[in-house]
Amino acid sequence: MPQRRLAALVLVLVVATLAACGSSNDTDTKSTSATVESGAVAVGDAPAPPAAPASGDDVGSIGDAVDVAAGAPGEAEATACTIDRQTLESAVETYELLEGAVPSSQQELLDAQMIGEQSVRYDISADGVVVPAPGSICV
Repeated sequence: MPQRRLAALVLVLVVATLAACGSSNDTDTKSTSATVESGAVAVGDAPAPPAAPASGDDVGSIGDAVDVAAGAPGEAEATACTIDRQTLESAVETYELLEGAVPSSQQELLDAQMIGEQSVRYDISADGVVVPAPGSICV
């Protein structure tokens, strides 16, 4: 009989322990609900975040960002061409005003400290005109 009492006591303790785990109001064990609205998940009482705008909306979307990023390399190269050409043209004009003659190469502009480095996109012709370098995508 003592073994039955011991087994009954262990069974009561196990049931009481398991029952206590689910009845606590502690925030660590409190169950929370989750809802899904338009592909966004809201947990508990928090509202679901707004869905991302579709591509082509007036608001920036991931699709719009991808479109911009895809076109960026071409736009960056065109901008670099424009900046290089304008820099060299200004340096040629300044050199001519100060020296009384046009430079025949970028090296002359570099030696006169009119530019910081030679352009790979443009060359300077013998008569001081800025022209696209051979193989350059700049026109």
